[in-house]
Amino acid sequence: MKFPGREFVIIPVAVILFAIALHWVYADLISPQFDYLGYRYREPAIEAVIISVCLAIVTAVALPRLIERASSVVLWVLYVVTVAPTILMATYTPYRDDAEGLILGLVVALVFVGVCLGVRGTIRPVNFAVSPTSIWIVLIVISLVTYVLLGITQGLSFSFVALVDVYDLREEYAANLEGIGILSYLVFIQANVVNPLMVARGLFLRNHLWTAWGIIGQLILYSTTGFKGMLFAIPAWLIIAFILRRRKHPADGLALVWGASALIIVSAFVDSLANSPLLTSLLSRRFLATPGVFTQVYVEFFSNNPQVHLGHSILRPFVDYPYQLTPPYVIGEWMAGLPTMAANANMFADGFANFGWAGLIGAGVVLLVYLRILDKVSVGLPIGFVGVIMTMPTVALSNTSILTAMLSHGLVAAVVLLAIVPRDFDTQATPRVPPGRVLREPQTTK
Repeated sequence: MKFPGREFVIIPVAVILFAIALHWVYADLISPQFDYLGYRYREPAIEAVIISVCLAIVTAVALPRLIERASSVVLWVLYVVTVAPTILMATYTPYRDDAEGLILGLVVALVFVGVCLGVRGTIRPVNFAVSPTSIWIVLIVISLVTYVLLGITQGLSFSFVALVDVYDLREEYAANLEGIGILSYLVFIQANVVNPLMVARGLFLRNHLWTAWGIIGQLILYSTTGFKGMLFAIPAWLIIAFILRRRKHPADGLALVWGASALIIVSAFVDSLANSPLLTSLLSRRFLATPGVFTQVYVEFFSNNPQVHLGHSILRPFVDYPYQLTPPYVIGEWMAGLPTMAANANMFADGFANFGWAGLIGAGVVLLVYLRILDKVSVGLPIGFVGVIMTMPTVALSNTSILTAMLSHGLVAAVVLLAIVPRDFDTQATPRVPPGRVLREPQTTK
């Protein structure tokens, strides 16, 4: 019998390195700078640290070994930016004691492992025969409407905006949205689905014009709205495309864990040279530490205060909402004393805010159903192509509810697009599954 070195050596080493890097950057760089915003630190008990790391390792073992399906992309990205930070940071954020933090980490781990196991099995493809010309006409119309409306309300900016100057621009953009609510939906669908489609198509068909148009369009959106995530999406697309590029063997998902550790270390090194916390704040704090901290905060607050039962959302007509502000601002005021601070929750934190532990588990169930559908509609497409399109909608799950991510940040739009996009790629990149046939479960951890 072959020794399972990946499960007993490689995965533990990768997760432990990530845990060490995350703890170091939070304790030494993030918390001292951003304590006033609620990024507080407490010295952890070594026993609690060991248990949390073991939970993170076991959760990683449950993930698909190779990134061969669309669901694998989502699961690995979500593990790195939300699940692992939530589990690991439970022991050194002061909002919950060790036992309470570990219980939260255990529940999140069990829910996520259930989702990982639930996506296994055969896939019956679901694709729709739609004229490629019709698809491109619809996408062109959507893009034109988005950029024209944005130009009329905000004025398109073609000059690069410095990262430190985006906050005023974002406030101006939010103010100009009054009365044109549909524009915010169009902008995020353009940024999270349409532009990455153009980039992915250009990369995997070797048509640089497509890639250029996607990147230029994304830069215009960033410089016009001030959303930093739209700018960081560009390197994220290119990195995912590189990791998932066509090769003899599919990519190992652990590449994303190694990459996250490298991101923490490189950002801190560059900041030390520049004598500035900018990259650590924008990358390590924003994408990794924040979901871990905010999950603890949401669970602590809504364990001791009324839950919202979607009274601020789709159940508003039927539920007596108990707060004057929406949950992100309620939490921002509670943790930092700033009612103008929007502490946006990830999918698990939002689930708990709405229905407690049942809501957290329910968010996992909704994710599982979504991933099963996503796998069906993406059969026949190169996994790198799918990965580029799914990256930012998945990252959205780290700072918003799963329902909001579906409707406003491109998860549903991505499913629709993947179901109808032409399968005109090199057939050696991804096997084409004829109608009525099933795609067997890929090898996972053996």
